[in-house]
Amino acid sequence: MASIIDCFTDAIHEDLAIVKLAVFAVPVYFSIKLFMSGNMSMFYFWTSIFGVLFLGEMTKGINNIRMNKRSVLSLNPLDVIWALLKSLLVLIPQGLVLALAGHVIVLLLTSIPVNIEQYNLVVTIIVWCIIGSILLTSYLSFAKYLKVSEGYNLVVVSESCIDVFISVLFFVPQVIIVNAVVFWMPYYFFHKYMQMPNDHWFMLAMASVVIVINFSMFVNYLAQASYEQIKGNNEDYDDNYNKTNAIDDAAERMNGH
Repeated sequence: MASIIDCFTDAIHEDLAIVKLAVFAVPVYFSIKLFMSGNMSMFYFWTSIFGVLFLGEMTKGINNIRMNKRSVLSLNPLDVIWALLKSLLVLIPQGLVLALAGHVIVLLLTSIPVNIEQYNLVVTIIVWCIIGSILLTSYLSFAKYLKVSEGYNLVVVSESCIDVFISVLFFVPQVIIVNAVVFWMPYYFFHKYMQMPNDHWFMLAMASVVIVINFSMFVNYLAQASYEQIKGNNEDYDDNYNKTNAIDDAAERMNGH
């Protein structure tokens, strides 16, 4: 099972963690300010742009972890853009096909006359959860080595999608607990005792950093979940892990450690 503690530790202790938290908190802070000011048209516009860029960051972050690098988020814009473009090659075609398939399946199932309360709602939720798990598993399978073909490996995706979905579900209560334990007390202190309103610049900046930390944890968790749940991927990762350790050991011996 993927460890939320490891995800949190990596988020605050990775290479250049302070710099990365500050850099990625800027667009989050800007979006929050737009939302707080009620400028919803600009909020949706910029949030969409930032969301696409963060998708590239997520893809590169998963790849970094799967390649056993000591970094989650990347400060290299070229790497992020390249990862984003490849992500779109996996997500857009499959997303369109799966969305159409899900819509048709929901229409067919909900047209069946069944005298069960909330039947249509339950069917809709189940169908879209399955569709979402398939798309997510395709994305994670691709993000391992950034190979677009891996995202279309239907055998691997079909065998692993339910396990991936269940694993991601477990992330939700874990991240709620981490935020309650780690971030609630500072928020309560500044809001209650320092009398800082929620729209104070410091409170918004703190919330922006917390959001970035949560994003980094989610990226790390997805990488761990893909390693554990997606069939046929572990051997390559283990080989890479052992090779990386061998290189590190050799370097330490050369440095006299």
